[in-house]
Amino acid sequence: MENITISVPPYIARAFEKADTSVRRKAETYINAWLNDFFSKEPANEQLFAIMKKATAEAKANGLTQEQMNDLLKDEA
Repeated sequence: MENITISVPPYIARAFEKADTSVRRKAETYINAWLNDFFSKEPANEQLFAIMKKATAEAKANGLTQEQMNDLLKDEA
């Protein structure tokens, strides 16, 4: 990863500085995801659908049936 500097309102800077490590990491994850979507040529939902399509194809190639996938998804919900 590389660092960049952006200007934010003072109250955001203070809140970030006061936040504990886990909250900072969560904020950084959200910001990274938003920046990735903002600068990407492909919207995040299209990236997600591509990943889902690839995962489904790999699961089928490894012998997982649609019924098994549905059962797995039901167990996780």
